[in-house]
Amino acid sequence: MRTELAKLLGIQYPIIQGGMAWVAEYHLAAAVSEAGGLGIIGAANAPAEWVREQIHKTRELTDKPFGVNVMLMSPYAEQVAQVVAEEEVPVVTTGAGSPEKYMELWKSKHIKVIPVVASVALAKRMERPGHPRTLPLRFSPAGRSPPFQPLSFCHK
Repeated sequence: MRTELAKLLGIQYPIIQGGMAWVAEYHLAAAVSEAGGLGIIGAANAPAEWVREQIHKTRELTDKPFGVNVMLMSPYAEQVAQVVAEEEVPVVTTGAGSPEKYMELWKSKHIKVIPVVASVALAKRMERPGHPRTLPLRFSPAGRSPPFQPLSFCHK
């Protein structure tokens, strides 16, 4: 199933695993990527070196694209953002804030950014000039369909 999203992310199926805190570790991320989706390491409130270790372990298990979910309200967000850039992770997803301050860093490393936005205001900020082209995505968190579903934009 080759969709625009699958082509953009270099995956077989348009399936993006959630960056679930303390569940989405390297085992799950590598397995999802190996199966043709996009596996995601959930950084949560973890220190940057734990995230770096997870990235290395993921690469030991797969050569397919994967990503890291950066929770922007984490006290380690800045260090994790830097590790994602240093390790040149193919994709980063973000939540709990605006990734604007890291966009240039990630863009310089050709990292695809998928910010999950919780408001129209943040969505509009993600479309400002200077940000890469966006592709709107709709997620069903944990398989549920709540009255409000976050919308994400994949920056190309």
